[in-house]
Amino acid sequence: MESVDPLLIAFLPKDIRSMFFPYASVQLLALLINLLIGFVIASLIGIHFRKYASAFCNRQDFSRLFPLLVLSVILIITVVKASLALALGLVGALSIVRFRTPIKEPEELLYLFLNIAVAVALGAGQTLAAILSCIVTLILITLVKKRDDSNTVENGLFLSLNHICEEGYQQTTLVSTLKSILEQHVERIELRRIDVTNTQFDATFFIAVRNEQQIDQFISALNKEFSGINVSLLEQHNIAGV
Repeated sequence: MESVDPLLIAFLPKDIRSMFFPYASVQLLALLINLLIGFVIASLIGIHFRKYASAFCNRQDFSRLFPLLVLSVILIITVVKASLALALGLVGALSIVRFRTPIKEPEELLYLFLNIAVAVALGAGQTLAAILSCIVTLILITLVKKRDDSNTVENGLFLSLNHICEEGYQQTTLVSTLKSILEQHVERIELRRIDVTNTQFDATFFIAVRNEQQIDQFISALNKEFSGINVSLLEQHNIAGV
């Protein structure tokens, strides 16, 4: 790139001048514009992630990291592309840096990759390509999500059951009985955990329902089979990962 050496600073010491205006200086105005565009795009990706993603995490907090990620990558790519020496040095620097962020689901990783891809394009000066690609990607993902939601409308819930029987459990088909009752009223059921003693059991299921009527129906059926059972429901979205 062209050297920046204004006449107003021509009398500064050479070391000071090269610190702020190196020979291979980046274009500051272009960098500023790309940073602003990157911030807007990262915010849009965050809104899309919060609204359409189904990742098992706190989507509100996770999406707040997108702008910081994009701005950081834009700065790195912009500076590195101005110097081959910096590019080679970056390889050595990244070889000793390891990120230990617990990414637990592929969907989280894919949204992070989308942010990085946009940031790399902006840092490389491909501003129009970055904007166009991001808009098309988000529109296509939105259409696919809406199509899938219209085909299968179900809400995922965690169901916790607790029951105490002073007389003790005489049946040996407790799990089968619970699953049989639930399968009649829910779309999908997965047993996650069950603890059974002589007089008490605690069970956790992941279930999918289409409407509130199904919830009312299986709660009523459970109360008929297990008088005084404690039922707890927890919506799966926006839960912080453990």
